[in-house]
Amino acid sequence: MPDRLMQLLTRFSGGFVLAFHEISPQRVAEFVDAIRPAQVVPLSELVRRSGQHKSTSGLFAITVDDGVGANVRALARLFNARGWPATFYLPTAYIDTAEGMAFQWWRSLKPLLPHRKIKLKSGVIDLSGPSAADELTKQMELLWHSEGRKSYFPLTMELADLVVREMGITRDAISPPDPISWPEVTELARNDLIHFESHGVSHTAMSALSPEDIEFEMRHSRDMVTEHTGRPCRHLAYPFGSRQSIGMRAAAAAARFYDSATTMSLGHVDFASPWLLPRIPLYPENSALFARVKILLKCSAITVPKSAPVMECTEYASAGCSTQEQTGATGDNVPPV
Repeated sequence: MPDRLMQLLTRFSGGFVLAFHEISPQRVAEFVDAIRPAQVVPLSELVRRSGQHKSTSGLFAITVDDGVGANVRALARLFNARGWPATFYLPTAYIDTAEGMAFQWWRSLKPLLPHRKIKLKSGVIDLSGPSAADELTKQMELLWHSEGRKSYFPLTMELADLVVREMGITRDAISPPDPISWPEVTELARNDLIHFESHGVSHTAMSALSPEDIEFEMRHSRDMVTEHTGRPCRHLAYPFGSRQSIGMRAAAAAARFYDSATTMSLGHVDFASPWLLPRIPLYPENSALFARVKILLKCSAITVPKSAPVMECTEYASAGCSTQEQTGATGDNVPPV
């Protein structure tokens, strides 16, 4: 895409929020360099301008989900070296316990599952077909986005035990990566470019929680992040971020605790609800050209009227979305396809 087109896009598009997960610093740098002359600003600045109906054209914020230790350290070094403000969203129970989240376990388990019928305490799973593991993954993704932890985590751990026994490996060999530690969060937060915000407590779909549990997830994670950073925690990323996983009650609750709450719906921030704020997810396998086209399609005021509702990528299936976005499994769960 010619640089002139990016200049026009920067001038006439609404501001946007980039969403990353586990990704190398080199790839992030390539993406950010590819969308110049758009300018990186703190998430809080973008939210403030949008809320005051000021122009956000040519501005974007960088966000990174999940708090994986090696990922946070590497990206924080990049952001510091390049002078880019960035926000890391932390699921606080992951940092407290280092137990790992279900989608992280699944990432390691899926390639190791035996291709046969498996008898478990919870029932029999038939993985003998050529696409059986993929079908089971789709079922798990649906549970992650719509049900509580009890509906999928015990089964995940049963499968982990089976893989350990049959493969003759240790539990550590398939365990999720270590999270960033709270002392590291405290140290990194001393840098004005690096901000830590909430990704909930348990990384559970908020649509599966009671009003009391939603409030706990929001309040407790907010207070934990504030305690360890010494800064007010004013922003939330909904776990999984799809409409299905957010549900009907979470946005109203988020408005009580936060200045913004980001989703994985796609679009620019102009006229979006601060508590249903769209983002543009980018993945390691995406090209720089793909990133430019995606931003053009989703954020241009010319191609998407400001009055139009924010749409999820399933409604734009022909517009170049990744497999994860089309299925609603937008990056928080399984490795990019």
